[in-house]
Order: sequence, then structure tokens, then C-alpha cells
Amino acid sequence: MGTTDEDLTLVWFRDDLRVSDHAALTAARADGRVIAVWIREARDSQGLGPRPLGGASRWWAHESLAILHQELSDLGIPLLFAAGEAAAIIPQLTGSLGVGAVRWSRRYAPASRALDSQIKTVLHEQGLAVHSHTGSLLVEPWTAAPQGGDHYKVFTPFWKAVSGREVGDVLPTPEPQSPIDRSLVESARDCTAVTDLDGLGLLDGTGTGSGHFAAVHGPRWWQDTIACHWLPGTRAAADQLDDLAVGIDGYSSTRDVPSDANSTSRLSPRLRFGELSPRQLLHAAQTTRSVTPDDRAAWVRQLYWREFSWHLTYHYPDIDYTPIRREFRNFPYEDDDEALAHWRSGATGYPLIDAGMAQLWETGWMHNRVRMVTASFLTKNLLQHWWCGEQWFWDALVDADEANNPVSWQWVAGSGADAAPYFRVFNPERQRERFDPDGAYVDDWLPYPPAAAPAPIVDLADSRQAALSAYDRMKNMSAGAVSAETVSAGDDDTKAVRS
Repeated sequence: MGTTDEDLTLVWFRDDLRVSDHAALTAARADGRVIAVWIREARDSQGLGPRPLGGASRWWAHESLAILHQELSDLGIPLLFAAGEAAAIIPQLTGSLGVGAVRWSRRYAPASRALDSQIKTVLHEQGLAVHSHTGSLLVEPWTAAPQGGDHYKVFTPFWKAVSGREVGDVLPTPEPQSPIDRSLVESARDCTAVTDLDGLGLLDGTGTGSGHFAAVHGPRWWQDTIACHWLPGTRAAADQLDDLAVGIDGYSSTRDVPSDANSTSRLSPRLRFGELSPRQLLHAAQTTRSVTPDDRAAWVRQLYWREFSWHLTYHYPDIDYTPIRREFRNFPYEDDDEALAHWRSGATGYPLIDAGMAQLWETGWMHNRVRMVTASFLTKNLLQHWWCGEQWFWDALVDADEANNPVSWQWVAGSGADAAPYFRVFNPERQRERFDPDGAYVDDWLPYPPAAAPAPIVDLADSRQAALSAYDRMKNMSAGAVSAETVSAGDDDTKAVRS
């Protein structure tokens, strides 16, 4: 259909804060004019909706939304902000604005999918057209399954099955539209949940929209930390995309070197908030000529690890606190608040661990190799539950999303799909010698002078053995549980036969 500028569509932005390669926005502009909304969502009484943003992500979202607001304004598209339960806000807005259709990019976490389905039903009952679009993934989770199963549990078969698929062309930015009557937009702002960007409370930690910018009432922790290291928004993302070759060049050989600023592309927060689509990144990687085939293949493979994480998340509810491997429900983790506090603050006495935790706090990001080592240390050397670390990373990382964060933690802890073998315990001293041999990374981020290093809080050899013993106890407990279930089932079957 050609653009008539008569039909009005509400485009609900979520984790897709861009105007290019945006299927929902492109389709809406093809139908007519557009009004956009972004909601700081609160989960409803049934727990439906996205996981609430962590602290570092709230800062990023605020800054990125400011850029999106300007980019949409340049296209003549007003962007409304609201806070609360989307199931109440979206129908209220559609009625106030008089739109004929609603479009959004699909979400894949089970609690968000269920919410979107409910909202779609309500809008259909109101006589509205509702369309969901792909935009966050290269591979829709339900389109990939092994023979005889509904989803993949191991990465390599998943990769082989989907990596050769065509993903389509990158969509251009839509043409600007004629202005929308200001009175119509202002009428929508009379809705209770509608506020301005500052009123969302993203920078001050308030629940869901105070209607008042209250950052002055609390410490702006982000000003002296993550704000010094990042520039959120699509404009900075486009610059990074133009320089993608720098992040890919040498990737196959240097990606595990944490001191090398160019050993990774650092595009993860751009993907997490949808400032860039995975399709834009895949196309850029495939068309970059100044890198070797090995580097390109290694980098693209990591892009598909993200796809695999979402593939798992789609199929496993509560993946942020429930182990994929059921036997790990019996793992005898310890509850040691002091050990957890040492780990969080970078005071374990192991330089690579402490440097990594300091980098995380200061920048909202940590090199992937160091993420694995710090996670292994917490879950195996300290025997703390993996979700204690997952929750800390969720709050501290600018790139934490509902798939990569818990899936990665479960991978290290041994409880996830295609997980590292439990007996693989990353020795932080050997990892430092191997991947930071000249000490450059530790020198950059260690939060204390080497001479003032705290004493190690655990012995590496003893704690590794304790972890393996705990794993053996879990296996024995799981075997006993299976035996008990078998006996119980046998008793029930016998009773059924006797009756």
C-alpha cells in the first residue's frame, strides 16, 4: 500500500531503539502516519512482562531514548513515554489517539510473549489491527528444531542448521511524514501513565515513573563511572558499525585478550537495546573486505551464540533462576554473604577476578574471557549460587539481556544447555598468566595497589576439590531422587493393576 498519510498507526518501541532496519516502523509508514510510544514496563500481578531493567541498563535506556526521540522527531513522528503496566497503557492510548493499528517488534522471553498475546487479544476485540514483526533476531526460535524435537539444546547443531539461512536486506530509514495535529498528541499526554523522558525515573531508581525528575535527590553514580566510557544512541552505534572491521580484524586470535581494546567489537549494548539490528551487523560483517575469512567466521559465530541464547530462552520459562538441567536443583550451594560481598567489590585477593569486577563497576561492561573466569570463581571456588552472580551482572552490565545473561551464567555453572563440564574450573591465576601475561589488564583495573592486595579468600586447590565433591553429592542426590520416583511410580502402577 502506498503512503496515504490518512491511516494512523501506533508503533510500540521496546528493545529496538532505532529508525533504520525497523520492520514495524517501515510497515506503519507504508500504511500512513505514525505515533510512537516507549513504556517503562512494570510486570503485572501474574508476573507477565519484561524483566525490570537493572541500574546500568536504566541509564543506557534513558540516554538512548533521548536520541531516538530526536531521530523520530526529524521524521515528524512524536514519541510518547509512559510507565506502568503495558496491558492497561496500550489500549488506553489507542483509544485516546484514535489509531487503527498497532505494530511492534516481537519479544521472545516467555513472560513478555504471554503479555503481548494478551494485549493483542484485547486490541483485536477493540477492532484494531495488530501486527508483530521480526527485528531482534536473525532466526525466529520456533523455526529451528532438530528432527524429533522442538528445539536445539547444543549450539553446534543449531549453528549448522541456521547459519546459512538468508536474512533479507537491511531496511532503510522511512521517509518523513507530514506533521500530526499537536492537540492529538497532547490529548494522549493526559493519560495517567504518560509522562516525559525524565519522568520515567530511569536515572533515579524510582519504580515506574515518578512524573518528576528526581535524580538530584540521589547520587548520580553513573556520572563518574559508565557515563565516562559510553555514548548510547544510534548515532554512536552507526559510527561503531562503520568501524566494524577494527573489531573483527584479528578476532580469531585476540578475542580472549582482555587488555586489547580492539579484541572485541563492544557492540553488545547496541544489540541489547536494538540501536543496531543483528541483520545490520551480519550484513556489515559479510561485506567488510579488510578482514580474513577466519576472523569474519569467528566473529559471526558469536553473533549466532546470541541467537542460540534466545532460542533457549524462548523454550525455557524462568531461565534466570531455574536450571535447565534439572539435577542442578539439588546442587548444594552455600549461602555466604561475606564471600559474595568480597566478589562483588573486587576484594577476593585474586588480581584477575578483582580487576574484572572493578572494570564491571566502572564501565558497566567486562571482557568475555574475564566474565567466564569471575563466574566460575563465584559458582565453583566460592560455591555461591549462580543466580547471585547473574543478578549482580543484571544490575551492573549495560548489555545484560534476558537471554545472554542467564544462559551464560548457567553455561559456566554447568546447569545450562550445552554447558561447560562442571569439572572445568577456571583457575584465575592460570587464566591471568595465559591471557594477561604482561599484566596490562590487571594494571588497568586492579582496584588496589598490588602491595596492598588482600589475602586470597579461598585456596584455589582446596576450593576446586570442594566444588567437585559438591558435584558428586548432587549426582548422588539426583540418582536417589530418580530411584525414589521410579519406586513411587511402580507402587502406583501396582495399585492400579490390583484395583
